[in-house]
Amino acid sequence: MQIPGTEYTVKTMSAALKKTRAVNGKIQSMKPSWKSSPITKPQEYINSVAISGDGSVVVAGTYFFPYGAGAKHSPADTTAITVGTFAWNAKGKLLWHDKFQATEGVYWVAVSRDGQWAASGGRTAPAQGFVNIYDAALGKRTLVYNPKVRVNMVAFSSDASYLVAGADATYLFSRNGSSWEQPKILPCASGDSVVAIAVSADGLWIVVGTFLGSVILVQNEAGAFGVPTSWQLNKGTIHWVAVSADGSAFAAAGSDSQVRYFKTSSFPGTRQPAWSAALTGCAGCRAVAVSDDGLLVSTVGNAGTAGKVFLFADQGASGKQLWVNPTKRNPNSTSMDSAGQYVTAADGYPDKTPGDFYLFAGDGTALGSFQTSNMSWPMQISPNAAAIAAGSDDSNVYYFPVA
Repeated sequence: MQIPGTEYTVKTMSAALKKTRAVNGKIQSMKPSWKSSPITKPQEYINSVAISGDGSVVVAGTYFFPYGAGAKHSPADTTAITVGTFAWNAKGKLLWHDKFQATEGVYWVAVSRDGQWAASGGRTAPAQGFVNIYDAALGKRTLVYNPKVRVNMVAFSSDASYLVAGADATYLFSRNGSSWEQPKILPCASGDSVVAIAVSADGLWIVVGTFLGSVILVQNEAGAFGVPTSWQLNKGTIHWVAVSADGSAFAAAGSDSQVRYFKTSSFPGTRQPAWSAALTGCAGCRAVAVSDDGLLVSTVGNAGTAGKVFLFADQGASGKQLWVNPTKRNPNSTSMDSAGQYVTAADGYPDKTPGDFYLFAGDGTALGSFQTSNMSWPMQISPNAAAIAAGSDDSNVYYFPVA
């Protein structure tokens, strides 16, 4: 029995994407309309990308850390290099860049849906993280804030009235006109840190996922934190969280290979997920995305050296698996457009091995893929499904038109 109000519609693919499907069921390669390598020497990773609501603005940052046995993010592990935050238009023209010295660099970026504001976060020195907020038309820093540790994620409300950042605490920045205030701070529990963070389009609901396995929902009360509600994973880490644009629902990806789905209306009372779903055949849930209305959830998981992409539909007290598709390697991210017409995934592991970008229709049809020469981490489709921005450890940002 389907719960009233939870019906889903599988969208049909555009005529342009139908052309990407080859004869005899073989999927053609996706073709980027442009790519850009903002810093190539020394090699730097594109760890995060962001794309505006209409696909007209892309933001990315460069990052590098010599991962390996014994690396501890200490001064002995890294020396300062030139890194930066960069913005392009839909035709691949570089709009602006902000280069600076850092021992690691830009770990995460964000852009408001209207494309007017951008932000980046990461680490500049072993004892100094950063949040940079930019006027996206000019690339001018309007605020710089320095926590004592790396900033792992940043996210804007739709019109950039608010920015949230996750590091040793949850940080909430408020905008008044063109000026940004110093953040309100919600500390983590002792020994814990924020791995993932998300905010609803209106800025009302903030969702946090932590290293020690907490999922936290807190209301934004006109720029101040309300009373948080939390749920605890039995063991492990929350790798990713996502909240619907309308604020009705959110989801969390945990290291125990299950995706959890929560309702903002009931969670403060129940302190439990509305439902959980196992990623069959997977040993870890790596990332999650939610449609704007909260009715569809995409997620990815590791399956040995390969992976799987899933799409679920909310049924009220359970999640219905609509489809599952394989990836060649361990997947690192997933995204959906506002209506859930398309689902993306990026994969790749370990370092110095190829990675891939994938695009699926809402009905699960594989529409195309693109291989890079190194692991591929971020892939974000614009909310209006016009274009995709993606990044790779091969140092390139890629732009794929969709419709």
